[in-house]
Amino acid sequence: MPVSLRQLRAFRAVAEAASFTGAAERLNLTQAAVSMLIRQFEEELSVPLFVRTGRGARLTEFGTEIRPTVMRVLSDVQNINDAAADLRSLQRGHLRVAVPQMLGCCWLPGVLGAFRALYPDVEVSVMETAGDGVIEMVARGDAEIGIGPERPLINGVSAEFLWEVPMRLVVRAGSRLGQAPALEDLEQSRWINYSDDFSEMLHRTLLGNRSMPAAQDMRVTGLMSAMAMIGTRDFVTVAPAYAGIFADVFGLRFLSFEGAASRRRFLQYLRARHDLSPAAEAFLALARDAAPGGED
Repeated sequence: MPVSLRQLRAFRAVAEAASFTGAAERLNLTQAAVSMLIRQFEEELSVPLFVRTGRGARLTEFGTEIRPTVMRVLSDVQNINDAAADLRSLQRGHLRVAVPQMLGCCWLPGVLGAFRALYPDVEVSVMETAGDGVIEMVARGDAEIGIGPERPLINGVSAEFLWEVPMRLVVRAGSRLGQAPALEDLEQSRWINYSDDFSEMLHRTLLGNRSMPAAQDMRVTGLMSAMAMIGTRDFVTVAPAYAGIFADVFGLRFLSFEGAASRRRFLQYLRARHDLSPAAEAFLALARDAAPGGED
């Protein structure tokens, strides 16, 4: 039978109390139970550890020799238990989350502020990327969790629904497009596409299967750049309503519209078959209750 922690703890208690009776009181065990643990320990080592006397017990020479090692082992075990308890209570740990840049600008600060107020000792790393890159970061292990728009899954990543986010048509503040643009006007507009997956869905729904992309359209990799360009030229795009906080910055209008593209599913992406750390679980609990909104 391998040496057990119970045997090591019994050894420490008898050595400190110099008595099986005193050790039993410290460990809240019977004297017979302590004697059995010490006997099993001695049998495993094939060396006596204590000299039994009428009044108690004293360490043998070998017992004295191994006592510092036993104390170090028990101390290390206690450190492990303490570290695990700290992690469970979020007195330490590391939150690693990947988000699209715009979500990181507009939504994440408020949620992270609440998280840090509750768990100030947890280290936080935020990785911003294009919406198409969130899943890849989780798959590579760069981030433990990712939050972003719905995308086709890749091997090693699982997903759960988080929220539906309202989407808005984004136009220049001085655009000729009215509050409810006609389909014909949208089809003739110059579009900026910043997400291949979402752009394809837009052209299947909002734009009535207009060929994608048209020659006058533009492709960029980030929504921030798209909005900056729309503010200076008559391009249009569709963006999450929460990006509306930048409307005045870039000189834009955010218009409501109807149809399948008017709401977007956002998911939480996780590594498949991996348990979440306490920090990630605590963050996602806050995130679920803090769906981003936006003004029309």
